[in-house]
Amino acid sequence: MDFRFDDILPYLASAYRRGVLVPFIGSGMSVPTCTGWKAFILRLADEAGIAVSANLKNGQRKTLDSAELYRLADRAVRGLGTLSATARANAYRRALIPSGKAPGSCDIPEQTRTLARRHWPLVLSTNYDDLYPVSRWRQSSGGETAAAEAPEVLGRDVEDCHKVVRSLDRPSRPILWALQGFLGGQAALQDKLVSDRRRRLVLEGQVVAGHQQYQNVINSQIHFRRAFAEVFHRRSLLFLGSGILEDYFVNLFGEISHHYGPSPHPHFALFPRMAKKTLDSQFLRTRLGITPVFYDDYGVLPELLDRLANCLSGSGDPPHAGAPATPVAWMHDELGFSLSNGSRPPFGSARKVRLRYAPLPVPARDGSECAIVSVGRTVSNRPLEGGQARTLLAEMGLKVGARGRGWKALDKAPSLVFRFGDEPLFGIAARLRNTTGRTADHRDLGIISESVGAALRAASRAGFRRVHLGPVASGRYRLWHPFHPFVQTLTGVREFFASNPDTRIDTLELHVMHPAVWSPVLAGRIPVAELLSSNVTKIWVDIRDPEGRSEILGVITRGSTKLGDIKKLCGLVPDRWSADILPRPSRLPPAVQNPDDLLVAPTSLVVFTPRE
Repeated sequence: MDFRFDDILPYLASAYRRGVLVPFIGSGMSVPTCTGWKAFILRLADEAGIAVSANLKNGQRKTLDSAELYRLADRAVRGLGTLSATARANAYRRALIPSGKAPGSCDIPEQTRTLARRHWPLVLSTNYDDLYPVSRWRQSSGGETAAAEAPEVLGRDVEDCHKVVRSLDRPSRPILWALQGFLGGQAALQDKLVSDRRRRLVLEGQVVAGHQQYQNVINSQIHFRRAFAEVFHRRSLLFLGSGILEDYFVNLFGEISHHYGPSPHPHFALFPRMAKKTLDSQFLRTRLGITPVFYDDYGVLPELLDRLANCLSGSGDPPHAGAPATPVAWMHDELGFSLSNGSRPPFGSARKVRLRYAPLPVPARDGSECAIVSVGRTVSNRPLEGGQARTLLAEMGLKVGARGRGWKALDKAPSLVFRFGDEPLFGIAARLRNTTGRTADHRDLGIISESVGAALRAASRAGFRRVHLGPVASGRYRLWHPFHPFVQTLTGVREFFASNPDTRIDTLELHVMHPAVWSPVLAGRIPVAELLSSNVTKIWVDIRDPEGRSEILGVITRGSTKLGDIKKLCGLVPDRWSADILPRPSRLPPAVQNPDDLLVAPTSLVVFTPRE
């Protein structure tokens, strides 16, 4: 039974929305910008001064068995062994891209641009190039937000493998897992994605091309095999342009199946129809758990990926001409929680929190419900209306205020909460309160939970029983990935209901508008019920030595935790260590705030480095 792309499209869309679909990209996603595998090895042999037969070099031989190609690669790698690490990496780069292309000037192929249209929490790659992460960088919203959403390039060392495995259970910055090393410098300058030079050298040193290098990866890097097994077993892989039948991959997949049993998730690999003659489909499906899916030719791949991207954004066309416009997949658009003692189902009168994957609705004007939108704050203590506020004002038939006119502050200046006249519309300004002048509109992760509580108290005092709350501090110029403020919003909701047991609010609806938040919620990587119920949390701490090596600790805390508390828990001498919180909680320089008083969000990473 052959599978077509139309057969698997509904599954792919559903798996993506559950957060379990992971692309596995290979050299086919980078051609023609980068050389294919055979051309890369031939050019690498030239760089190493290895003699190659004329008929092979001039293309007279159209086929080359993988064993012969790996032997040639092994000789080329050995020939490059006399070069320094930097010179060797540059030789790989020259072999990877066509002659005459300046560093950072390569065009990104259509199939890669199409894949990068959507947010992917994790992408696996056997490529050395930067085409996918740079494309994703360019298609995000720009500025500092792009830096927060661009993939973090990880390799095979222990710390990176730990990060990959942690990302399966908790939200993280998007990851590109470079399985065979990473060079960069093709579509952007080398420091664009990996700014730390030491990290670049580590990733360059992990480049795999020759037989001995492959053997070292498979046989001696046990931590990598185990991390890859976790991903293979717990995610549904979509192989794109990837050569999955190399011996070392077959052995790796076979080892995983032996130790873990068949994967609970199906894996799919897209192949041009011409590959059907040489593929053993039965072996792929029964032994490796990978179902081949055939399409007409290489030129169709961007179209297929475009259809997938359209389906995920809700704008997909029917699968083929004349077909009825049926839903691609049923999807979760709500998730509900009721206040209970946990021992029995809650009664109908229990307070409820609902998560809705939908825009904010126009609230009814009968006094029963209201909406809360995120706003900024001017120097004169007026709200700055963003897109969320302007859209809802227009839908309610209200005139957008000129520099905040029409709004009134509900607490002392600088205010956290505003209301538009007597309308059922509130504005929440999650901005620091201890700043003035040009710094009056500073976002900060630590102020979000307090702001949420203040807005909910205002809505409760006004008599509203149903509250619609939009994303807080998640606009275009945020410093963070949107799941960070979402988790802080949940913290604020928990603290509000715990400290206001007699509140009038009986239903709170949190509206999620970003798939990068909704997907990890559905996948359980954001534990909503735990965040609403408990103030016990785990904070990750990265302690680095002078050589840059890391020790990752998971510190269990209770309630609001400040940076100074983390130092004490880890037993660090304060004057010997510098500390950073990732992502940065605020744009304010450390001199403006006492670093030890900075609030550490549950989703943050605290990094300690020795003082120089």
